[in-house]
Formats: sequence, structure tokens, C-alpha cells
Amino acid sequence: MLFSFSADKEALRTYKTNAAASTMKILGTSTLHDWEMKAVDLQGTLDVDVYQESLKINELKLTVPVEALRSGKSAMDNNAYKALKEKDHPNIRYQLVSVSEMEKLATGKFKMLSRGKLTVAGNTRILNVPIEVQVSDSGIEFSGSTTFNMSSFDVEAPSFMMGAVTTGDKITINFTIKYN
Repeated sequence: MLFSFSADKEALRTYKTNAAASTMKILGTSTLHDWEMKAVDLQGTLDVDVYQESLKINELKLTVPVEALRSGKSAMDNNAYKALKEKDHPNIRYQLVSVSEMEKLATGKFKMLSRGKLTVAGNTRILNVPIEVQVSDSGIEFSGSTTFNMSSFDVEAPSFMMGAVTTGDKITINFTIKYN
């Protein structure tokens, strides 16, 4: 999926997410105040060829159980689960389709544009997400941020207090995901 510059392979490995070392935050607004949810469980795999001057991501998958999204307020969590149709679609899934515009920033550090399928509430859309990748002896770390509208996945923005408080349609996802 990604072009490579070196013929000398250093490592071909399959990694799994390290949920304890990974973070994902979903940020949004409402008519009352800004809000944040954290994903407390990230499950995924990464199949990658690591070269001296580049890397080739053969496959990257990530699953976040909807009930792993937590705000610290159970009423907000329950409204979010309902809006995300958790009973019918218990997982949010991401699968990498391709990578482009790779730039080596330093030894083991790359910047690239990822293109992947994000499935939320049973609806799949293609997202382009700029990411930074850090390769180390202990694994590979992906970090980045993306913003999109919940309505693009046919998710109705949750409301609270009988509709008196509504959330904004636009959300931002910030992530640092460690695979080892």
C-alpha cells in the first residue's frame, strides 16, 4: 500500500495495540459546554515492513468498542451509546486503505497522509488523516488528529435534559496509538 525506498528489509512484523500506552480522545461542543470522551479500550493489529528510509504498512486495523468511550458522566455516556446505535453496532472500526505523501522527518520518524475506512453506527466513510509515525525498538506509535461531522455517519447529535442541551455536530478525534 505504501511505496518503499530501500530494498534492505530490517524487520517484517505484526504488532498489536498496547491499550495501556495508547490514548484516544473525542472532543466536541454543546449548547452548555465543551465535552470530552476517552476510549479506554483500543484493539488492533498492524502488519508492517520497516526499512531504513521508509516503512510499508501492509495492514492496519483498529476497533474501539462503543462502550469503551467514557466521559466520566454516565448519563452522557448512555446518550452517546444510544446515538452511536451501540446495541446494533457495538464497535467503531477503522481499516487503513492506503498511505501517501510519506516524508521522513528523522531516523525512525515519518509524516504521512493515511486514507482509511471508518465505520461508525453501521455506516462506513473514507477519511484522510495526517499522521506521524515513530518507529522504535519497543514498537510503532501513530499520532494524529481528525475532525468530521457526526451526521456524515448518520449519527444524530445527542441531546440532554429533554432536548434543552444539544451537542454540536462536529467532533475532533486526537489519538496516539502504540503498537508493539
